[in-house]
Amino acid sequence: MRMPTAGMILLLSVFAAAPVGAGPYAPAAGQPGSTAVPKDSPEFVAWATGWQDYIVGGDVDATWRTPEKALGPAVGDSYDIVCLGNGGSITLTFDRPITNGAGWDFAVFENGFNDTFLELAYVEVSSDGITFVRFDSHSLTASPVSRYGAVDPTNIDGLAGKYRQGWGTPFDLSDLAAKPEVMAGLVNLGAVTHVRLVDIVGDGTYRDSRGNAIYDPHPSFGSAGFDLDAIGVRYVRTGNSPPAAPVPLFPADGATEVPLEVVLRSSLFSDPDAAAGDFHFQSRWQVAEDEAFAALRVDLVSRHALTELPLTALWLPAGKTLYWRIQHIDGRGASSPWSEVFSFTTTATTGDGNGNGIPDELELAAGSPLDLNGDGIPDASQVNERFKVFAAAAGEGQIALSLASGEGEIEAVAAFALEELPAGANAPEDALLGLVGLRIRLPAPGRTATLTVYLSQAAPEGYFWFKYDALRGWRQVAEARFRADRRAVTLTLEDGGGLDGDGRIDGVIVDPGGVGLAEKPPAAPPPEGKAGVGGGGCFLGRAASAPPHSTAEAALFALLLAAAAWGVRRRR
Repeated sequence: MRMPTAGMILLLSVFAAAPVGAGPYAPAAGQPGSTAVPKDSPEFVAWATGWQDYIVGGDVDATWRTPEKALGPAVGDSYDIVCLGNGGSITLTFDRPITNGAGWDFAVFENGFNDTFLELAYVEVSSDGITFVRFDSHSLTASPVSRYGAVDPTNIDGLAGKYRQGWGTPFDLSDLAAKPEVMAGLVNLGAVTHVRLVDIVGDGTYRDSRGNAIYDPHPSFGSAGFDLDAIGVRYVRTGNSPPAAPVPLFPADGATEVPLEVVLRSSLFSDPDAAAGDFHFQSRWQVAEDEAFAALRVDLVSRHALTELPLTALWLPAGKTLYWRIQHIDGRGASSPWSEVFSFTTTATTGDGNGNGIPDELELAAGSPLDLNGDGIPDASQVNERFKVFAAAAGEGQIALSLASGEGEIEAVAAFALEELPAGANAPEDALLGLVGLRIRLPAPGRTATLTVYLSQAAPEGYFWFKYDALRGWRQVAEARFRADRRAVTLTLEDGGGLDGDGRIDGVIVDPGGVGLAEKPPAAPPPEGKAGVGGGGCFLGRAASAPPHSTAEAALFALLLAAAAWGVRRRR
């Protein structure tokens, strides 16, 4: 990363001005809708004060192995940085822990000096320096990016390096609330002490949270990879008061004939520190068969269901007296006292007259010839504890579920239209046949089950298996395996794992999900050399010695050197 001249910077800025294929995420710094945070923002109250575990990746000259330059406020130029190198990493520490507040909590600064030469890194946090949890990331860059190539920031989300020098990429600790490490108490979002940056080698071998290849300028030399300028902090941990105990509102205490589709409701969040930026971060809901809450049916810690929790027959038994309570949790990790305990009794009417686990309104006619599993036998005649077939909630189609032998039984199924579940981040744009709910009882707690979902309509390309639950909201299930004809998909469900909506190792799996349309793919980028040239710090380190890879790059290389020479002559 040799010192760029004024002429070189000007030329790079001109080359980078052309737009790249636009994606769905926030645009470059200074544009409407951008989330970029300026380095001199009054929101910053602290900066990183220490570093550890600097692991230098490949292709980093000694000049740029300067971790101390990542401490203190962002400088916003190309030189006051530490270079991680290809695949390298570094962990920064802070005098006072970062805490979770309203909106973004800290921002990471890189040194790219235009909007499209973006060198990217994963971001991870820890509250003890041992257990780290990584922010989800999304990359929609469709193809490899050359050494001087461009990345559109609207195709990038959840990765450091999205914005040019002087502008930080913000991160909200709330986005980590449903991570297993957070749910288990191993990472305290109210007291983050360590932030780790891990460089992404931009050749497509590194993946985002959905399994997409991540591309950024590659290869680069001398000062390769992510260049860390600083990490600025918006909220630091101070004294904190817990929220007030919530009040259960519905169902009322002692209510009877409560339908199996019911929404539990509580009072609004109340916290003495609300004026100082504290907020309602999570709620913990419990439903049990006894007043001591020893026999739990529901135990959810959710940032999505804060004052309302929808439940269905997949969760609640018919004709049973149940007990429920709720606890509010603030943005700094403090929990309120439990609410008062309310009881209610569910209706004895199940909507499943023959008791086969399929709602009567979804049953197929006894003589239906439908054969979704292709075994030559009508599906309606095969319904048993491991096989269910029923009408879909959308598309006028049908769905069949098959559980592998010896792995338990399908106790109940349900069908939902996409519109019946809350909208939110990562929700599909469309659900092919609607969504499926099921309750599986395993032979013992902690087991797994292999479920095959048969579809009456092949899933088009661009459709994937999506899941929703109150713990984690919407997400795309990358490990779902579609059959070659895309008329069946296989899922491995683990008791208490990521596809178990109750979040508990209790021998029961509740799994709502379905085939949905993912985000619209980005427009194809223009041919190489037409989209403009990025201008980050790293490739300048070997501008005079690294040979260009193509004719277009050679022409650009010559222009860069000419611009540099012009800048030198001007100074003379």
